[in-house]
Amino acid sequence: MVFLSLYTIFAPEIMKRLLLAILITSAIATSVSGETQTDSLVMNRMYRFLENNIDKLSDFSTNVYAKHLYQVHKRNATLMAIPSMYTIAYGQRAFVCEEYNRFTFHSLEHYENKRQAYCTTIPGNSRTMSVLFKYLTPNFYHVTIYDDHVLSPFCSENRIYYRYKTVPLANHKVRLYFRPRLVRNTQLVRGKAILDELTGRIEQVEMEGEFDMIRFQTLTMMGKEGARALLPRICQTSISFKFGGNHVTSQFEAVFDCPVTLADSVNVKGDRNLMDSIRPISLSADELAVWDEFDRRNGLVEEEPEVDSDTIQITQAWVKEEEPQPAPSSHRNYLKEIGWDLIGENLIRSLKTESDKGYLKLSPILDPQYVSYSKSKGLAYRIKLGAKYKFNDTSYINFNPFIGYNFKFREFYYKAPFHLYYNEQKDAGIELTFGNDNRIGSSVILDEIKKEYGEDLNLDGKDLELFDDNYIRLLHHIQPTKRIRVETGMVFHCRTSLNSEEMRKYGKETQYFSLAPSLSVKWMPSSKAPMFSVNYERGIKLNQKYICYERWEADASYKKYLCRTQLINARFGGGLYTVKDNNFFMSFANFRDNNLPGGWNDDFAGNFQLLNSRLYNESKYYLRGNLSFETPLLAGYLVPIVGRYVERERVYVSSLSIDHTRLYSELGYGFTCRFFSMGLFTSFLNYDYQDMGCKFTFELFNRW
Repeated sequence: MVFLSLYTIFAPEIMKRLLLAILITSAIATSVSGETQTDSLVMNRMYRFLENNIDKLSDFSTNVYAKHLYQVHKRNATLMAIPSMYTIAYGQRAFVCEEYNRFTFHSLEHYENKRQAYCTTIPGNSRTMSVLFKYLTPNFYHVTIYDDHVLSPFCSENRIYYRYKTVPLANHKVRLYFRPRLVRNTQLVRGKAILDELTGRIEQVEMEGEFDMIRFQTLTMMGKEGARALLPRICQTSISFKFGGNHVTSQFEAVFDCPVTLADSVNVKGDRNLMDSIRPISLSADELAVWDEFDRRNGLVEEEPEVDSDTIQITQAWVKEEEPQPAPSSHRNYLKEIGWDLIGENLIRSLKTESDKGYLKLSPILDPQYVSYSKSKGLAYRIKLGAKYKFNDTSYINFNPFIGYNFKFREFYYKAPFHLYYNEQKDAGIELTFGNDNRIGSSVILDEIKKEYGEDLNLDGKDLELFDDNYIRLLHHIQPTKRIRVETGMVFHCRTSLNSEEMRKYGKETQYFSLAPSLSVKWMPSSKAPMFSVNYERGIKLNQKYICYERWEADASYKKYLCRTQLINARFGGGLYTVKDNNFFMSFANFRDNNLPGGWNDDFAGNFQLLNSRLYNESKYYLRGNLSFETPLLAGYLVPIVGRYVERERVYVSSLSIDHTRLYSELGYGFTCRFFSMGLFTSFLNYDYQDMGCKFTFELFNRW
């Protein structure tokens, strides 16, 4: 009875509250459902906006004005070693740059830029932090915002990496908030944007992020119609760079679709009057103060201008950031200036001279990105030179040599290719190359000596099986059709024993030569198909020292680009000797060791990292397969603290079959970040574990 009485009293109240809860829940569900539907519509319109307007961008040209203000807050000697920053490593601490450019777009990600006017307070009219030029044109509708990095939250392929929230605004506008879905990473950004609800057009973007040691905050106003709607109208960016105790900031502003169009032949530096006449916006007080200081320092003004209170405050603010500077002296230390220039120009700064006819460039002598290390290859270093001279629109000659040294094997390497293109449209040209390969040899030589002089003969440490390999190669190549490329030529090898005296004791030759015509045919059935190639080489027997041989190789390589800049790299091939005088030098074109490995995009994939070097030269045949999968964000970016700096990741699978050994396989994982690239590899014979090792290359300032 008591329970019945309580039920009679409280039942109506319970029913009222339950009914109210149901009504509130239904209202919320209806509201959320409606908001989600609206969000989906707006997001889908934004994703399709590029598809609906991409045809308007083809061959679209626009004039772009950009101004930069650089301020050096902290610096030390290490600033000289950073590419393109040697020019601001000493002297003044505030610099201004102005430039006027002509952009011609073939597609959203492929465009040409011609700089027509340039003025700066940087000594020698030089440029600094050239990497910042990519930040002038953010590409929000593409997979990546800046060149090949920073995944765009406005691209449908990248939805899995971001969380979104929309807030309706007046006049059919929507504010879109975006942030990384799981963890912060150098490839992801956060911020907000204003969208047109009816079309999905991006009107304004505010975002911040960090990539390659550069923290950036950007405010971008987009164009309104046609091709201009896909490009910025105004882009304001603040940059902060910190490295090795140095701190440099930059504020720059780019204005697109400027009204003044200069003649194509205009390409001037230091013309202040021209820049004043075409500048679409005014310089800020900070920028004007830097120009005034530049003019006073160079004697371009006769008397001190009046300084208002605002300028005094600005100057005082800079003085707080600067270290105390000694009073100017009339005596110039020319020896110091020459010393700085010699160091900067030749050791830690790349050299480049260019004109309408060609260019000459040299990589820095002290550049960490040309240093590499692996367990099997040890430490290696190389530098490059590039030169080009253009005869006319279809023919030119270039010269791109490199030199390098492997510290583990104590080997010096060089390669000097002279390349003459006489018909660029047909990819027709002649290439003459001088160089040396890795030391080559085979344990077959030791086996022959022991067979003749006794198995107990101790030959350890005498390097009788090793030969230096110098070569000259002459090739002619042409592309008779769009899908076929033919190479014909002749190659000469001179192989010299490292221990000629000992070789003579055992009655062996100390030098072997080979002269062979070669033929190579490459065929790509379509732009999305693999590249197939067949190589043939036949040695000519001129005398006893010349090796007679016949070699065939076939190869297929394939790159498949997936969404979110993912990439599948596959390579399969094989080769064999059908004729061979001796088994000393098995030298294949597509299966060879490399003691000067390159960086992430050089030969990090498609090779065997742990294979013993002698196995490349002891088999009459080989069958190989290499497969790698590359993605910007796989699993490494989830690692706490360090994972935020992971830029790209790879997974490797490789297998090989040769004479006298079981099936050889390698599994590997690699990643790249702002400082270095690293790969970890494990090798197997059949399914039995054999070895583990790593490969390491510097990537520091590789994009600078």
